[in-house]
Amino acid sequence: MRTNGRLRAREPWPAFYLVSGLLLLSALGSAVLLDFISSRKGERSYLFARRERPAVKATSVPRPPAVSGKPAPGVQEPKPASEREAETAEKPSAKEPVAKPVGGPAGLVALIVDDMGDSPEFLDELISLRRPLTISVLPHSRYPDQTARTAHAAGLEVLLHLPLESLGNHGTMTAAEGLISAGADPGEIVASFESSLDRVPFAAGVNNHMGSRFTADEALMRPLLEAVKGRGLFFIDSRTTAQTVAYREALSLGVPAAERNVFLDADEDRSLIRSRLLELFQKAHRDGRAIGICHPFPETLAVLKSSFRLLESYNLQAVPVSRLVHK
Repeated sequence: MRTNGRLRAREPWPAFYLVSGLLLLSALGSAVLLDFISSRKGERSYLFARRERPAVKATSVPRPPAVSGKPAPGVQEPKPASEREAETAEKPSAKEPVAKPVGGPAGLVALIVDDMGDSPEFLDELISLRRPLTISVLPHSRYPDQTARTAHAAGLEVLLHLPLESLGNHGTMTAAEGLISAGADPGEIVASFESSLDRVPFAAGVNNHMGSRFTADEALMRPLLEAVKGRGLFFIDSRTTAQTVAYREALSLGVPAAERNVFLDADEDRSLIRSRLLELFQKAHRDGRAIGICHPFPETLAVLKSSFRLLESYNLQAVPVSRLVHK
């Protein structure tokens, strides 16, 4: 169409504006939706900031009040520190392997407490453990008769802890009352043994106190063991020297005998005493039997109170040492 000689420009179709607007809104809506989805996924977002969930603070629940000095139902009172320490001592650490109980007969453990006779109070503590310990009494201690009689009445086995000369016995120790020296003749050896034995009533057997020199000599051990046999006793070799011949000689003479496997308290370090007690249990579990020797030290008593019960974990039974002698 011409107007005044010019072509009039054609007006756009009205629907064009509507379609363009719808496409623009659709594109904008898609962009917003995609940005929202990205924010929910934790990815980068231009329009929506991530809202961090506030951390929940732990709140302590008030403890119901106790009534009449007793803890409220469902509430366990904390144990005294002494009980917690005892429970901790009873539990072997991860470094202390505990054998699981197995079928068949239990292994046997005998524990001899040497050097007894000077402390009735210590004996009372041992009796309170209610275990079949063996009490070895020094014949010239302060209370040998009382110690032996009290132990026997409580059902504990009694030994004569016979002093024999050791490699270190010089000077005053050589002249110690009741000690049998390496220079004694057979008659003197027997007489000294008989005198010591008379001071310890109810003795079922004998084990040596010291004796690293004496027990390494067959000629010295022979008359002593013959006297032990004559009294119907057994002999336990304390093995105070690797050169001992006492156990071998006893068996050759027909004397019921056994030998010590583990010393629990060669020194008084409590942690070492406990580890050696576990060593005793492990040996008994492995071999079916083991004999330990300990002494009346406060540290040893503490370990026995806290840890001797662990023998059940090794499927073991505590017995008097007479149960483990060979004939």
